[in-house]
Amino acid sequence: MGEYFKQSKEAFTRNERRLAKQLSLMGEAHKDNMVRLDKEASTKIFQENNQKCKSNTVDLHGLYVPEALLRFDDAVQEVRDREGLSLRVIVGKGIHSDGKGPKIKPAIQDHAKSLGLPIEVDPLNDGCLVSSLFSYPRMYDTVLEG
Repeated sequence: MGEYFKQSKEAFTRNERRLAKQLSLMGEAHKDNMVRLDKEASTKIFQENNQKCKSNTVDLHGLYVPEALLRFDDAVQEVRDREGLSLRVIVGKGIHSDGKGPKIKPAIQDHAKSLGLPIEVDPLNDGCLVSSLFSYPRMYDTVLEG
């Protein structure tokens, strides 16, 4: 993908517009394929990690942050639809991150707080967060729907 885009820019610079367009289209095709494969991988990772989880638990480790945020929102809604009182969110400790520390955990904490949901680190497992859902039902509905 990157090589096609690079070659496209070079062709454009040389005023070879037709070649530049062809190379750009090839780069876009590779980009679309990459996005599709990333989405498939994300779905498989999520399914594998969550197949044995309890109904009030969601395992997000192994996902990219944007994917984790979407799955978190879905899990909150599912637990609330079942009138559950809390959600356990497995985020991992960030030991597999690129050396800059955990990414999913702080993103979920910030996101939950922005939605008005209390969320705390599980005192028995710092790779897990717990959110109480019973005290903020209407506020969360409004935020998710709006």
